[in-house]
Amino acid sequence: MNNLSNVANHAILFTSKQCPHCPTVSKILKELNQSGQLAGLDIFDIAQDQKLAEQYNVRSVPWFKIAELEFQGLHTAGELTYWAGKANSEEGILRYLTESLETGRLSRVESLINQHPAWLNIAIQILADLTAPIQARIGLGAVLEGLANTAILENSFPVLENLTQHDDHRVRGDACHYLGFIASSKSKDVLNRCLDDKHAEVREIAEDSLDNF
Repeated sequence: MNNLSNVANHAILFTSKQCPHCPTVSKILKELNQSGQLAGLDIFDIAQDQKLAEQYNVRSVPWFKIAELEFQGLHTAGELTYWAGKANSEEGILRYLTESLETGRLSRVESLINQHPAWLNIAIQILADLTAPIQARIGLGAVLEGLANTAILENSFPVLENLTQHDDHRVRGDACHYLGFIASSKSKDVLNRCLDDKHAEVREIAEDSLDNF
């Protein structure tokens, strides 16, 4: 995607003097900033900057944000180095969305997709990855159902249409299921074509989805 890159990203960190893990995270982020792997680093004390912490909805520390991705708790130097370089890349965003869905942070994923609608196309890649955690796939399904009949989901029609041609019938079936949430003649046309799919399960799902029209 044209608006994604691997360039250095800015980071924000909230800490507290009582936090046992904050010095470790702070030290690593400072080193990444000094080495140029971060474009900048702002550090705040949650007790002294309460209003700002409320603005970012910081509930525990260490809490930090790299580009548009939020994290909390202790992270290793390897993890922080990865996110410093990948937080604004398609690879990093896909990993973040997958991990967030896997751990049940649906509201965070929904918020990010509403802020960055193009990220839905990244998230949908999970459907085509049969090695993705089942919890992530289920979570993505909940997100897609929540976007039923919205412009955001409709804009992802080409991606879902393409998945109806996937080699694996499970992916084709998932694509047919979610195309049923896009109330358009385009979706109806694709689902009608899927009625001729070579796999009975895909044909059944397409038929069920057509009932939504």
